[in-house]
Order: sequence, then structure tokens, then C-alpha cells
Amino acid sequence: MNILTKSRELTPKEVYLLTMSPETQKMSDAEGSIIEIDASITYSDINSKGEEQTLLTIKTPEGETFSTNSPTFIEDFRKMNELFQGMGEKVNAIKVSSGMSKNDRKFITCVYEN
Repeated sequence: MNILTKSRELTPKEVYLLTMSPETQKMSDAEGSIIEIDASITYSDINSKGEEQTLLTIKTPEGETFSTNSPTFIEDFRKMNELFQGMGEKVNAIKVSSGMSKNDRKFITCVYEN
């Protein structure tokens, strides 16, 4: 595992929850939900096929974790955070949204939630 970005300094327990916990929920299962953000981490790891993949996990203030390997979601989340950080703000919550690609494949993404 290689940590690529993190929203703040994390304790070892938080890194475990964000990267290894079997109780982490799929982000796609949270479609339509608003997720408050306590911490987030983007990391790369080897999947079951032996391929490297990038994952994003978000932890709520209640300790729930949601993870995705969706490139669209990860990129949109990164851009949103860069925009807000560049203006001295912080993204505190997102809504999990979905759409259809030009090839009629469903994808998930995130939308800023105030």
C-alpha cells in the first residue's frame, strides 16, 4: 500500500479504518446519500488480480467508511478539494451521484454538499 494523499494527519487507527477495515462500505451503495467528511485518504494497492489500483476512502465523523476505485469519482473529489483548498476552504460533505457514460455504462461521482 502506498498513501498518495490524505486530508489531514491520521492516527494509525484511522489509517487502518481507511485502508484495511473489512467494514468499509462501497461508495456505489451510498448513491444518493450525503456523506459528511471527517477524513479522507487516496492510496494505491494491489487488487486480487495482481494489478495496481488507486482507491479513495472517506471516513465520517461517526466512524463509517466508504471506499471507491472509480476513476471518475476520485478525480472529481480531487478537483473539488483542490478548488476549495486553493480558496482557503474545506469540503465538509459530498453527495454521491451517478450518471451514464457515452457507452451507456453507469458511473458514480461526487457533488459538493453544503
